[in-house]
Amino acid sequence: MKENTAKFKQDRVMTAIVGSYPKPKSIFDRSGRELLNEDGHTFYELEEIIGAQKFKKRLDVAARMAIEDQNAAGIDLITDGEQRRSHYVYYVLRKLGGISFEHRTEKIIRDGRYVRHVPTVVGKITYQGSISIADYQFTAQHAQGIPKIGLPGPSTVVDSLSDVHYQGNREQMALDYAAAIRHEVSNLLEAGCQVIQFDDPVLLRYPDQAQKWGLKALQACFEGFEDRATFFVHICRGYPDKPLERKGIEYKANADYYADILDWLSQSSIDVVSIEGAQSNLDLSVIPAIGEKTVMLGVLDVGSNVVESVKSLIERGKDALRYLPKEQLILAPDCGMLQLSQAAAKKKLINLAETASILNGL
Repeated sequence: MKENTAKFKQDRVMTAIVGSYPKPKSIFDRSGRELLNEDGHTFYELEEIIGAQKFKKRLDVAARMAIEDQNAAGIDLITDGEQRRSHYVYYVLRKLGGISFEHRTEKIIRDGRYVRHVPTVVGKITYQGSISIADYQFTAQHAQGIPKIGLPGPSTVVDSLSDVHYQGNREQMALDYAAAIRHEVSNLLEAGCQVIQFDDPVLLRYPDQAQKWGLKALQACFEGFEDRATFFVHICRGYPDKPLERKGIEYKANADYYADILDWLSQSSIDVVSIEGAQSNLDLSVIPAIGEKTVMLGVLDVGSNVVESVKSLIERGKDALRYLPKEQLILAPDCGMLQLSQAAAKKKLINLAETASILNGL
């Protein structure tokens, strides 16, 4: 039976997490980025060691813990903490056709910042069946707020893959991915999902590419479904990388590109744009470029276990409200919270929710 879904109504400052939440040591033996290598392979090694049934039980417990922490804090838009995900991109790509994880190729990615051995596209990218429907249903069952599911965006997918099939035609690869993932969007909507987020930080790395085909491919992911749900895009400047920071190596995307990206998205069918604002202390005067869209503003540093005070968060929220009405602002972490301790992440979310409540009372 099909469920009728529609955009949620926002009439106040809301709160959300971007996607990931710390993976509990009690469940995974290790936590944070230490649990994963560059493509999440060690995650699957754990499954091989303890067996699929026991592994699934651990994932259920971890997801429930992440959801309960968000419930307890009073977060409005809730994920399962991506506890089931080995990697926010490759978890999805492993379930699509045309992509070989056995055939890996060395590739420079993220605007030349990293060299990785990435999976290779060996055929047309196609949809093979359900990817995240069960994840959404589990979240919806336990979340007190609005459940949100994340999918990788086309530009980030293209940057995360090598290619022997499309012969360098990145636009066609992106559009084929969009056509494939649109089937998943359709199935999520039928399952009752009201909020779908595309994680596409690479849009900020290559603004010319974004304007040429990146934004078109992004909208193609949910073309025809625009009125059936609220669609987010997450565009951070790059996940915290402490080793590179210690070496003084610049690895983040250029914050100056936000002005153009926000302006272009203001004319798109995307409803909410998630941006990084905390770690880089973003100049919020760029926000009006988003027009009538909602901004999900990163106000929590996901690279530090230092918990932001409610007072400091209120000041940041007031700064944002100089440029946006309350019904166009969602407060959030900069990016996924995977690197944090669970105790720090939980306290950060408690302070985040308290901040929103205070701002809404002003």
